[in-house]
This record gives sequence, C-alpha cells and structure tokens, in this order.
Amino acid sequence: MSRPKTAKGSMRKIEVSCASWIDLLGYGSMLEEALFDPTHHSAKSALDRTSYFHDIVSRMSCRYFPMFVMNDGAVAYRDMSPRAKSVTFDFLRRSLELFHEVNRLDKFENSFPGARMVITPGFRVRRELDFDQLLNQGKGKKIKEKFKEGAIDGNQAINEALKVRGYSDSNPELQANFAMAKAFIAESSGTKAGLSGASCFVDLAIFESILPEWIVFSEFIEWEKKGMFATFGRFESINIKVASKNQYAGILDAFEIAENIGKSQEIVNKLKRSRLGNLRKT
Repeated sequence: MSRPKTAKGSMRKIEVSCASWIDLLGYGSMLEEALFDPTHHSAKSALDRTSYFHDIVSRMSCRYFPMFVMNDGAVAYRDMSPRAKSVTFDFLRRSLELFHEVNRLDKFENSFPGARMVITPGFRVRRELDFDQLLNQGKGKKIKEKFKEGAIDGNQAINEALKVRGYSDSNPELQANFAMAKAFIAESSGTKAGLSGASCFVDLAIFESILPEWIVFSEFIEWEKKGMFATFGRFESINIKVASKNQYAGILDAFEIAENIGKSQEIVNKLKRSRLGNLRKT
C-alpha cells in the first residue's frame, strides 16, 4: 500500500476546496416584471420558484455537502482530501444530484427556464476562529448562566442554543474561498462566455488529463475571466456504478488538483507546510 500523503484529520492554512454554484435562470426578469414588489400580481410565480428552490437546497444539504443559499442562487462547498479521491467524487455526485433535482422541478415540472450550475476547484485560505471564545461569551455565556442558576432545564438550554444566530462568521469556509469566487463568476458570465442554458459545467481540473470512462461531456469550453482560467465540460451523463467499481479512477485528490490549478511547481510542499494541526484534537 502507498503511504498516505498527509496525516488523517490534518488541516492546513491553505486548503483545496470545491464549489458548486447554481442559479435559477430568468429569475431577475421575473422580478423586473413584478417591479420588485412582492404584492404585485405577477410576483407569485417568482416567489414560488425561490420557495421550492430553497426547500430543495435545505433537503439536500448535509454534513458532507453544506450549502449557502441567497435568493435565486446557492453554493455548495467542501474541502477536498489529499488522502482520498472518493471525497472529490462524492462532491461531484452530490452536486449533479442537486442540479438534476432543481431542474426536474423548475424546468420539467413547472416549465421555467431551469438552473445553471458550475462546479470548480480552487484554493481556500482558512480563517482561524476562537470557537472557545464564541461558546463562552455573549449568548452562549447567558445560556450557561441561566442553566447553572436553574432558570432553565437542559432541554430549554439546548433549544435556546439551537436557535442562536451568529452575527458574523456563519460560513467561514466561504471566506477567501477562490473556488466559490470562480464558480460564481463563471456562472454569471453565461452565454457570452460559452456557458449557455440550463446545463452543468464541470471544471476538468478535477480529472486526470485522460478523462475517465464513467463521465461524458457533450462539449468543452475554454473559459477566461478576471485572471482565472478553466476548461469546462458541459455535463452529459455519469455512470456511478462504473466509477465505484473502478475505485473512482480518473478523478483527483486535493494535492493532485492543486498541481493542476497552482502556479508554483512547489505548490504541494507549500500546502503541506501550511499545516495547522489535527481536526480530531480540536
């Protein structure tokens, strides 16, 4: 067996992340027609679209596929693993499932334009947060004091804690996340950049130079914007059984992706040197 590239549970100041940005097409024009007034008679269809869109995002989000939603767009994100290609594949699979589910309801059941998705990797600079301070100051401190004084019981303390909303840092994984920035900019560039229609575009930087047999793209688009570059494949189909049987051959782990997107020949060593510690100890 080959030696693991990094210790299990280790985290770095700079991670390799993947992001999937999905956006409802034509939503802005629907709001324009309603004069951005939710009481306008034509606003109902636009509000219905975002309602079931948000429902889908909520239902499909999980520990390994967290999402942040805003109006008619949402981004899924996850750090890739240097130890396992399966993490990259899992993110790709979940992203494609989200894409299909949104379009099944929006485009095929409700006859709206559908949604476009862009899946791309990028570096993320981790922001170090003092979670102990967050837990023991402000609202957290007050809940603990009320519980200690007997003003509330354990169930009430848990319920109050679950309802607490942070004023900042609610999604630290999206701060200095260049995968998210690239996915958003690429999706927004749309038809003019060759990324047209309700399609899913996958950055080929997550694959080996010879694409695996278990995924099919209908065309390839060379994309460039704001100093960023990518070759996107317009997704056609995927055979999950074949991918699993072949142990996800053809897709890359975090450090291999870094070598594709990094500008330095020493990029992997730089990532390793940015190691902060072990997630299992924090």
